[in-house]
Amino acid sequence: MFKEKLAQLFDDFQPSWQRYVDRGLLVSVTLLIGLGLVMMMSASIAVAEKNYGNIYFFFNRQLMFLGLGIAVALVVYRIKTSFWQSFGAKFIPVILILLIAVLLPVIGKQVNGSYRWINLGVISLQVSELAKLIMIMYLSGYLVRHRKELNQPGLYKPLIVPLVILGVTDALLMLEPDFGSVVVLTATGIALLYLGGLRLASLALLLGGAVVMMIPLVLVGYRGARISAFWDPWSHASGKAYQTVHALMAVGDGGWFGAGLGASIQKLFYLPEAHNDFIFAVLAEELGFVGIVVILLLFGWLVQRAFFIGFRADRAKLHFAAYLAYGIGFWFGFQVLFHIGVNLALLPPKGLTLPLISYGGSSLMVTLMAIALLMRVHRDTEIALFGLSEKEVQKLRKKMVNKTSRKKSTTGARGRRAANAATKRGVGHAT
Repeated sequence: MFKEKLAQLFDDFQPSWQRYVDRGLLVSVTLLIGLGLVMMMSASIAVAEKNYGNIYFFFNRQLMFLGLGIAVALVVYRIKTSFWQSFGAKFIPVILILLIAVLLPVIGKQVNGSYRWINLGVISLQVSELAKLIMIMYLSGYLVRHRKELNQPGLYKPLIVPLVILGVTDALLMLEPDFGSVVVLTATGIALLYLGGLRLASLALLLGGAVVMMIPLVLVGYRGARISAFWDPWSHASGKAYQTVHALMAVGDGGWFGAGLGASIQKLFYLPEAHNDFIFAVLAEELGFVGIVVILLLFGWLVQRAFFIGFRADRAKLHFAAYLAYGIGFWFGFQVLFHIGVNLALLPPKGLTLPLISYGGSSLMVTLMAIALLMRVHRDTEIALFGLSEKEVQKLRKKMVNKTSRKKSTTGARGRRAANAATKRGVGHAT
């Protein structure tokens, strides 16, 4: 029984990955990971030595997360896309329970006044990162099931369910608090709904409602102080705008070609979270304008590949896979823009990582899972459009023949055992 369930989850036959890999996506991800390790190591040296007495503390942990993330990504790549389509909605209660659990002091881990992590011993799970991916899976499946209703003018009923789920998720994230993830998740969800057929009038109403709801949340408490400091950061340089001012100083000191790798001044206890929320500022200081252009090009390439994969999946009539790729592209694009916007003082400070660059185990592992899903969508699309190669077809036929013969032999053995048992029972009764 367990083997049958595994067979439904994983493919029996795995074609050659070299034939179906998206090389552009693979190159961009590899370059971003390499650049991320270098910049994260550079940005974390001072705080690692001060707090842990080991300049490689964060680097070693990031390598561990990278290894775990690649292992998990390989498993995700093997899983059929139909599984995510079937179970996307079933994951929603799980993620909501986890978002509630993270708020409980016994389970949740508090860092800088926020409950965003569940302590699992060696590592901590940031539930908001997983929530982004699960929400994209759910919305992708929902759009496939309700695409026609969303296209009908004046019909708002199909919007109620996804908006309620999105609203509940956002509310739980606000309680942590994690306003950055709320913005990314909401923007990605609305973009996917629009892509799925939501009319412009409905979209305008939805955006207006989201803005009206977020305004009081933004203006209340410490967020209100951040907004006022955001408008005039230099007047609050030693207070709420401390991070913003030092991020701007880092970017300004970088110039055209940067101060050189490892030569950042702001990372030396001037810029908080230099290896995480403000790693882009450190990159700008050390690599300059040239480094900024390179990182933007790499992320632009990554997002472009996600949308291209989604477009081709749509052409192949793999609609769930297409929405999944589009959703991941929106997610990466929005998060990169918001992170860079905060570092350049274009947006108020929010705790958002730069995917594949910033330090963070949950962010890195979930991002690699999303990359694996993109790779899987690309593979399924190529097979749907062009089919398997002759060699792979022969290999698949051979595998199917072996599987059929094993089933027959198993059935035959069971039949012989049953016949022998029946014969023995008959002999026993006759005696």
